[in-house]
Amino acid sequence: MRYFITILVALLPCTLQADPASVATAESTVQGAMANYGSADAIKENLTAPLMSDDAMKTFDGTQFSAKLGCNSSQQFLEMFIAPSASGDITTLQASQDTNLDGVVDHIYAPSLPISGVCANGAISCDAGTWNNCSALAWTPSAAGELSLAPTDLESLGGCYCINNSCGSGLVMGNLEKILSDLGGGATGSLTAQSEYLTISEVGVSGPMIKFYAQKAGDCATGSPLLKAYKGNPGQLSSDAFAATSSDPTYDLITNSPAANANAGDIKQCIMRRTITVAENVTDQFVDVRIAAQGRVYLTIEFDFKDGSWRKVSPTDGGNVQAIVPTLDHGEICGNGLSVAASSFHQWTGATGMWGNYDTTVHFRVLQEPSCANNLVGRVQIQDTTSGGNAKYWLGGRFRFKTQKVECTLSSDAIYDGCNAYRNDTSCVLKEEDVDGVTTMTNYVPTSLTPLPTVQPITGSYCNIPVTRDWWEKKRTYLCETNTTYNFDDALARADHVQTTTTGTGYEDYLKQSNGSITTPTGSLTTLSEVAVPACTQACKTRKPRRATDATQSGVVLENRTDPDTYDYFYRECSSNVCPLEAGETIVEACDCLNEFGDAAATVQAIRQASRDTICTTGAKAPL
Repeated sequence: MRYFITILVALLPCTLQADPASVATAESTVQGAMANYGSADAIKENLTAPLMSDDAMKTFDGTQFSAKLGCNSSQQFLEMFIAPSASGDITTLQASQDTNLDGVVDHIYAPSLPISGVCANGAISCDAGTWNNCSALAWTPSAAGELSLAPTDLESLGGCYCINNSCGSGLVMGNLEKILSDLGGGATGSLTAQSEYLTISEVGVSGPMIKFYAQKAGDCATGSPLLKAYKGNPGQLSSDAFAATSSDPTYDLITNSPAANANAGDIKQCIMRRTITVAENVTDQFVDVRIAAQGRVYLTIEFDFKDGSWRKVSPTDGGNVQAIVPTLDHGEICGNGLSVAASSFHQWTGATGMWGNYDTTVHFRVLQEPSCANNLVGRVQIQDTTSGGNAKYWLGGRFRFKTQKVECTLSSDAIYDGCNAYRNDTSCVLKEEDVDGVTTMTNYVPTSLTPLPTVQPITGSYCNIPVTRDWWEKKRTYLCETNTTYNFDDALARADHVQTTTTGTGYEDYLKQSNGSITTPTGSLTTLSEVAVPACTQACKTRKPRRATDATQSGVVLENRTDPDTYDYFYRECSSNVCPLEAGETIVEACDCLNEFGDAAATVQAIRQASRDTICTTGAKAPL
């Protein structure tokens, strides 16, 4: 309060004059509020309907803004049709449902029992045209949301009343809209209690049929989470809230300013980074492909380094063909970007099972070098350069190929910790933290988000090794306190002085000058003239006759009354001292400052005393 007075004195002019325009503005604001929110219909039109449609919501002064929480009410999900029989009972009741809101009716419920009474959450079925052998039924949806009426205790039902001929004739058709609304309202109420994300957005009554429209709240835009999701993951509500505050300057001012935190500080940012390197040992590797055949002009083979296989191909005109092919690691060579190339050619005289002379007048040819492009498949050939090659001679050769062997070794994890100084400083507090792109701390509060382990490739000239770690980089922001302090002693002294010297006509200020001296200028005050307002909201009391068809455990109320008719009472706000009567209503009390506390207290006491007559002190029901 002291701070408020100080600010008030500093901002107000020395003299305040009564402002009739301000009074008029206040009255206009109240009238606008009453016009936009002063009745049930106005609240529905300007408040509840805009939440579930494209309609704009209105403030008290009529300013419009968007407040949409769900989709437009365009999807019909329940249609209910009723028809009475000659006994007055509803013998035709059909509820057609679209349980998954896909536009297709997938469940129809039509009970075979007569409906003799209607309740707020169910119905009562008796012998046709009577109030005998009655059973209570409650709207009970299945796990899939399919409606049905299931047996229950009468105590579990509320707001029941009789509709068949035992209570009067033509009650269903005479009260068709109310009966449809009560039956449909009970059915949809049971559905929304089971599926909290389902929102009833529009109701339409046409003759003996009522239609309900609905949608799943929050499910109208791609990426919009269902409101129900917060129930299963409460932590998401916190993180979404903090995400919303990031763009709110007022929230930032309150939570982060040095004055708001009662201290001054410096913002410090730092990084923690994990580093892993790979060491590569590359050595030359030579492999030989050896081939031999009994003497002719040509010897040609195709070989495969991946599996060490080979086959004779044309031109080859010798017999007893032999070959030795080594196996190379295709993944290591091709994965690391290594190459395979012919290196040299030599004679091979070590073949077994040959006869005759070794032919030295030959050419060695590499017809196809093995490479990663052809999956390490090569082709080599030996050709006798003389025309007299025959079986008395044999061909043999050793083709040498060069590649590299790479050994990859990962280093130990090296952690660069640029936050160590701030983390160990007791004057520093962690404000924000980002771990591998996931916000784990914002505005000093954990977000409940935990980053998953991620994979990073550790690469060299040849090696490429995927490595998984819990985190790779942490970005942090600390607030470190400084020695600056805030002193409000002068402001408190000023507030005390102004408060103690203020009267109805003026005040004395208390100002400390730069040289330390104090001045006490005075100022005058003029209070606003009191605005005359009515002593109360003018209201009237009315009543409307109806048949006493209410149903209780003892039966229908009219059976215990000398007069089968009763009255419903209403309180209505007057306008210009006129009571707004509806059809069939009569005035009980004219427009005035009504005080019905006595009636309310008597009603409550009657209910209390009635319960003492029906319930024993043990809690068990007394016999009727």
